[in-house]
Amino acid sequence: MAPLSRRSFIPMLGTAILGASCLSFENKLVDDSLKIIRPNRLKEDDTIGVCAPAGAMGNPSDMDEFKAILSKLGLNVKVGPNIPGRHGYFSATDEDRAKEFMDFIQDDEVQGIFFIRGGWGCARILELLDFDIIKANPKVVMGFSDITTLLNAITSKTGLITFHGPGGNSTWNDYSIRYIKELFFKGAVVEYKNASTDHKIVNYSSGITQGQLYGGNLSVITSLIGSDYLPDWNGKVLFLEDVMEEPYRIDRMLTQLKLSGALDQVNGIILGNFHKCTAEEPHKSFTLEEVFEQHFKNLNKPVFYGAQIGHIKNKFTIPLGIKIEMNANLGSFKLLLPSVD
Repeated sequence: MAPLSRRSFIPMLGTAILGASCLSFENKLVDDSLKIIRPNRLKEDDTIGVCAPAGAMGNPSDMDEFKAILSKLGLNVKVGPNIPGRHGYFSATDEDRAKEFMDFIQDDEVQGIFFIRGGWGCARILELLDFDIIKANPKVVMGFSDITTLLNAITSKTGLITFHGPGGNSTWNDYSIRYIKELFFKGAVVEYKNASTDHKIVNYSSGITQGQLYGGNLSVITSLIGSDYLPDWNGKVLFLEDVMEEPYRIDRMLTQLKLSGALDQVNGIILGNFHKCTAEEPHKSFTLEEVFEQHFKNLNKPVFYGAQIGHIKNKFTIPLGIKIEMNANLGSFKLLLPSVD
């Protein structure tokens, strides 16, 4: 089908002026042929388009609560036509979900696009999106979970920086909002460290490395292997998270990443939160940590587990496509450039 024309430490928020060494990254290529494109930073009275490119909204009050949150940030809201809809387990047909997203991309009154939820469905609309139009209309695009599909596809195909952060049905607390303000409104060069001992860092392979950051939900990433919608992993830093997957499934997906060459090609790996990824029958299973140790202990590149990324209340918002430095010894990473203009 043809594309239509229209998914405890205190946070260290670096705001230092960039020096000449950082400016040398300005023309860093995303995948050999694509230069980084940064969307404009958000400001008070900007408009956010909220759409539903995957699952149907579970609770009608989610949109009202989300509008109130964005309003407190000084933002206006345009609600996509598919938000209240249902088409099986989707919000609408593939064509209508793709059109909703592309309409927001081409809407000059919209400066950013957020999503009411993930679920499943973004992969089904990829062939209906026009990436040339997306590239020509750079905007802040933020989501997580199934939206991992859109983020990686957009950044790897256009060079536009996208953002892994909360959706409309996520927890928007002071912690999460602080990162959004620093990234989108201030254009800060952020350093990410866990703010709570509830999320313990486990170092599986020590070291410090740099690379462009890509990743997201492990299930989604592995479902795209073999497609045209993932980056060349050479020299990248990969971050992963997941929810409600048993250890054997995590093992299977990491093995698939390994066999695809991705784990050997990346410079480092940041493991976020793997919420409720425990075995139904623990006495017949490895633990999640044992699975990670089997895959990463001898990988000979920096790997740490426990970053506040994923299906958790206190979550980082992080840009895809920006060069970062990760420090597995400290369980932290930092941007080397601002992610918005």
